[in-house]
Amino acid sequence: MYVCICNALRDKELAAAAGDNVRSVAEVFRRCSARPKCGKCLPDVAEMIEAARAKTAPPALAAE
Repeated sequence: MYVCICNALRDKELAAAAGDNVRSVAEVFRRCSARPKCGKCLPDVAEMIEAARAKTAPPALAAE
């Protein structure tokens, strides 16, 4: 599904670019060789970054 209509970027492309310890939405767009234009997709891309972080986060230590 298209997430960024302005750049014709699909969810799979953006999700792949959001992995590997990405720190910002701008970095995701750089990895896709694009620049955000209208900004409507920025919250969705930010959610993809958070989802990627949650997948790679180390498990929390159990409280004793």
